[in-house]
Amino acid sequence: MAMQSLRQLNLVIVDDDPSVVRLVTTFLKGDLSDKFNIVSFIDPADARQWIDEKCCDVLLSDIEMPGVDGLEMLRFAKRRNSWTQVIFMTGHSSWDRIATAIEQGATDYLVKPIQREVLVELLEHAHQRATRWQQAVRETFELEKSAAAS
Repeated sequence: MAMQSLRQLNLVIVDDDPSVVRLVTTFLKGDLSDKFNIVSFIDPADARQWIDEKCCDVLLSDIEMPGVDGLEMLRFAKRRNSWTQVIFMTGHSSWDRIATAIEQGATDYLVKPIQREVLVELLEHAHQRATRWQQAVRETFELEKSAAAS
């Protein structure tokens, strides 16, 4: 039996480069709009406000941005929802930044220029992972509810 997501997942895209945001958003709306509610931002502060008000399931963020960087976005998103999957995009970064991102819970890492097929595949995996988590939570809740009723 195929697992179905219980709801459309929220995918937040953040990059200070408007052309990257436009390109990635176009890729994903074309390929994954049935699985994700896709919102995008060029200002990390706007993204933080959106994440604070709503549930962010997947964060796709540039790691190197002026002001609020990707690592800060990761920490903020994970504080709001510890299950948020974070995928970083970067044109250049150091081993230390990559290691820190992984240690702090990044799910994956993409090097710019972003390849559409690779991005879509990573987000398909993120969707499948979130769907498994939702299914496990729902089944656990149902088991506990039926045990309590017995």
